[in-house]
Amino acid sequence: MSNTSIKDKYFKRNLWTFSAGGFGRDFMYNLFNGQMYTFILLTKNLTEAEAAIIGLVIMIARIWDAVNDPLMGSIIENTRTRWGKFKPWIMIGAVTNAILVFFLFWTPLKGMSYVIFFAIAYIFLDVTYTMNDIGYWSMLPALSSDPNNRNTLSAVANIFAGVGGAIVGLLAPILTVGKLAIGGSPVVAFPVVAIIAGVLLIGCQTMTCICVKEDPLPPLPKTEGKKPNPIKQMFTVLKGNDQLLWVALCMVIYNLGSSIITGLSNWFVYLRFGYEGALNSLFGILSGIASAVIVFYPMLAKRVERKTIIKICMVCVAVGYGLMMTLGLTLNNLTLISLCGLFYSVGQTMFYQVLTISIANTVEYNEWKTGKREEGIIFSVRPFMAKLGSALQMGYVSLTLGILGITAITEAISKQENLFVQGAIDETTKAANITSLIAQAPDSAKTGLLICMTVVPVVLICIAGVIYLAKYKLTETRYDEICAEIKARKEAEVGVSEEASEATEAVEA
Repeated sequence: MSNTSIKDKYFKRNLWTFSAGGFGRDFMYNLFNGQMYTFILLTKNLTEAEAAIIGLVIMIARIWDAVNDPLMGSIIENTRTRWGKFKPWIMIGAVTNAILVFFLFWTPLKGMSYVIFFAIAYIFLDVTYTMNDIGYWSMLPALSSDPNNRNTLSAVANIFAGVGGAIVGLLAPILTVGKLAIGGSPVVAFPVVAIIAGVLLIGCQTMTCICVKEDPLPPLPKTEGKKPNPIKQMFTVLKGNDQLLWVALCMVIYNLGSSIITGLSNWFVYLRFGYEGALNSLFGILSGIASAVIVFYPMLAKRVERKTIIKICMVCVAVGYGLMMTLGLTLNNLTLISLCGLFYSVGQTMFYQVLTISIANTVEYNEWKTGKREEGIIFSVRPFMAKLGSALQMGYVSLTLGILGITAITEAISKQENLFVQGAIDETTKAANITSLIAQAPDSAKTGLLICMTVVPVVLICIAGVIYLAKYKLTETRYDEICAEIKARKEAEVGVSEEASEATEAVEA
């Protein structure tokens, strides 16, 4: 059976079992990436200086995590096992990641002792997540080279991932802060949510590893002497693949811009509307629902060029954030402000999908230029840039909260939460004290948060869009031409090989 027929035979099975694996992945990722800093500020009695150190540690760790991506990509490229080259790292990463996340949420350490523990554990957490992340997403281009199938596979995978991330983004605030918090406090609630996330991560990734069928692996190419440095190898690929370089730059700018709202919106809601997780979930639920628009991407991509989609996305983002800032400055209605998420979320979701497909298509472009596909190295670029963007976002969020004086408020709230868990105060007293602390927050801090989480994202995402429109040349037509040329080359090589074989047999006869 040829490689192409193997892909065709198992495409539907791979589509659902690969994509569903992303549900547990992003559930866990959004828990530790989107909720951990909130957990730390609300439970660990950190001073402003200690909170700043935590923010710096996360930023440095994510940069180190980004550096790990090409290292992991290179390791995957050189892995050959009976289970393939992707699956062993997917499972190792999933299990170790789940264990580390639990201990980061569970440990009773506080203050500087927690800062030290966190700095060590978080570095290992990033390493384990990289194993899983690179292994999982590097598998995608290996499952189909057909443009329509790849669009569908990428879209469905992002749907499952988006749903997983959206659910934890919706439920975690409700279950950890306010009246419905498990155990009455984030101190108790977050470890429970971490256990749930760990079970989902391991379960979903196990399903993917058991059910997904891949093409047979070609043997490793023979190399003489010292193996190339994977970091250098990634930058060599970037240097030789101009289309990958430009879309990678777009990816890092986009990820910074699109993630700012996640890092700041919960503090805006708590200070402006009250210390209740359900209010934070209300703010995010509409944008989460809007992200389901990705289900229409394969149909849209058949009718509209990617560059046109990018233009539409830029308009949606500008309208959404513009309305949010305007309503936030003039009204005190959380529901109306939240509705703006419908606009910017549609734009950001489709924008990210275009970038994901664009990176996938540079695999064939790389093969066309160099004769090598190098999926592992190329797909390590996507999380590399995503994590660079995430590191910059952490620095931006930490700096913003410190400048606006919000970390001083969270330190006082954390003390109240711990007093409640220790039994020193009852729930009514805790709620009254926290309400009083929030009331003391100046209006300038609330307005500053609103401006920082709306204006900057629009500027960054539009910059990414302009770069994409100007520099990315792999249009749908050009991509089809490249795939046709690659196919013709392979057929010619097979023909030459068969002629040589026949000639050899004739001589021997």
